[in-house]
Amino acid sequence: MTTTISNLPRDLVEEVISRVPATSMRKVRSTCKKWNTLSKDRSFTAKHLAKAAAASTEKKESLAIVLMNYSLHLMSVNLHNNNPPLSPEGKLIHQLEVTRVCHCEGLLLCTTRDYTSLVVWNPYSGQTRWISVEPAYPTYLAHRLHLYGHVLGYNEGKRSHKILRFAYAPSNLEQSVQEIYDLSTDSWRVLDDDPDWCLEYGNYGLSLKGNSYWYAMDKESRGQGVPDFLLCFDFTNERFAPRLPLPFTSWCPDSVSLSSVRGEQLVVLFQSSDMLDLEIWVTTEIGPEAVSWSKLLTLDTGGPLRGLEFGSGGGFFVDEEKRAVIVFDEEKHVKTRPTRHVARIFGEVGYSLREEVDLGEVTKDDGFSLLHACSYVPSAVLF
Repeated sequence: MTTTISNLPRDLVEEVISRVPATSMRKVRSTCKKWNTLSKDRSFTAKHLAKAAAASTEKKESLAIVLMNYSLHLMSVNLHNNNPPLSPEGKLIHQLEVTRVCHCEGLLLCTTRDYTSLVVWNPYSGQTRWISVEPAYPTYLAHRLHLYGHVLGYNEGKRSHKILRFAYAPSNLEQSVQEIYDLSTDSWRVLDDDPDWCLEYGNYGLSLKGNSYWYAMDKESRGQGVPDFLLCFDFTNERFAPRLPLPFTSWCPDSVSLSSVRGEQLVVLFQSSDMLDLEIWVTTEIGPEAVSWSKLLTLDTGGPLRGLEFGSGGGFFVDEEKRAVIVFDEEKHVKTRPTRHVARIFGEVGYSLREEVDLGEVTKDDGFSLLHACSYVPSAVLF
């Protein structure tokens, strides 16, 4: 009689499946009902994710979600071996076009291209939630005239997830509205807030420890008299916290991008419009009320950086041990519109790294398909 893995005792099946990479669990679930049931068991998921985290730490690699051409791609990032620093793991979503993505401790908030709905999705568990985007305040300006931004966070005490949506009318940036969606009640409501700040459309928010952060500019001065600052939305208290200082003085049109290290520290990339040097700063303390910073590295404009200017929305990763940065961008020095997505890798002077990795062709460039990358850590969190 032939013995298959599905007929083995549970402890043996659990041991075998726990060795499957976390990013391949969707295939495991589709294999048979028994495996699908096992993969959702809390004790198994805890064991599986702990083993996956240990393996990633040992290999010194991390995972990235990269949005290109309205599609989400999973990539592994590793600067510590002789393999390619970026390795494709596959496309995450098929038959769905996405314009924006926000990562919050294992969950992805996706904005669909036709803007008929938002999708909250856990790639590890496969759980999804489709959310209507009809405004909670319908007498406000027709929502098709707005440019919307969305971020995902949670109430720290109850661990209930919420979505913040903020909007601008292109014809009048003075008019704005902030709405919040609570996944536990399945409803939108308007926040009673009169913002004194502005955000650019390409300014991706970053979720960290349940709260969301942006670099922002003063609404009155519009980057002319008041330096940019760090803006935090506190999801527990459902309010915008007082302005937090950045570790440098930046003005429009300087480039500022946010990233994170292991979901614990906020990292900011700064490139001034005149000096064109890159500075990387990392937080030593971060919260709605306070922030402190430490400089990780500075890259001058010589060598591979000469003449390169980076936008604020592409995304980047840092490797603290290697003191290096991977910047997601589009090809430069072309007379026509960019045709390739690329990742550029830089280290401190004297450290040799591959300068550029080709990520593929720009096939959909209509001004709304913005290249973006964010870190991804698999989790079994439910919502």
